[in-house]
Amino acid sequence: MQVPSRQQTVSDERIYGVHAVLEALQAGRRRVDKILCEVRRGDARLRRIIDLASCRGIPIETVSNVQLQRLLGHAQHQGVVAVVAPLGYHPLAAVLASLAQAVDPYTLLLLDGVTDVGNFATLIRSAAAFGVEAILLPRHHSVGLTPVVAKRSTGAVERMMVVQVGNVVHTLEDLKRAGCWIYGADAEATLTVAEVQWPERVVLVVGAEGRGIRRLVRTHCDTLVRIPMRPGIDSLNTAVAGSIILSSLWTQRMAGTHTSSPSCR
Repeated sequence: MQVPSRQQTVSDERIYGVHAVLEALQAGRRRVDKILCEVRRGDARLRRIIDLASCRGIPIETVSNVQLQRLLGHAQHQGVVAVVAPLGYHPLAAVLASLAQAVDPYTLLLLDGVTDVGNFATLIRSAAAFGVEAILLPRHHSVGLTPVVAKRSTGAVERMMVVQVGNVVHTLEDLKRAGCWIYGADAEATLTVAEVQWPERVVLVVGAEGRGIRRLVRTHCDTLVRIPMRPGIDSLNTAVAGSIILSSLWTQRMAGTHTSSPSCR
């Protein structure tokens, strides 16, 4: 099936890979202008993408593997590329409004200077799996939303609220006023994650690889927590550490053992 494509703008992105494209179509958060698809007999996942695009009137162009590789400059496309509008960031005001209305436990993840795309993608997947409402990023010196992130997060980014903030410290102060308690992941912390009784509203701060959480941001955390490990083992990768803590928090939430927010800081 081949349909004339809509005009592409300079701001359009190309996302690739079966999961990334399928999630973009299913989530419906951004405009999809066209699908470039290598037809493969018996590939149910590509057929699902074609069916969804057809139902929504999105043009589909049949192309070869070589054409897709030439378009992207690599062969990691899994037979499908979508030309889409960039995935926008949510404003912090949306998070604060959501917090004001929330009646259930609420978790946010703040990444303080994480620049590695792979770590970011892994943390997006973990955040989606373990009940995080939004991921907050500094506007500068931080990873951002890109087609590579969409691919490496296997499309989970399409369903995650991501917020860019100008000043992390001011953002933490705003979140404290909204009733959140700030927990920083720190390999040198006294308190272990197994000992934490998580309050209802939590912001988990995870720092950059190697450097960790910046000093001023660390001083604005209410509590620092670490993952207990065998002696002699180096600290864990940023994405692994963040994922383990989020899993522990989620497990406690699912067991119904979270505590009410502390009365004072």
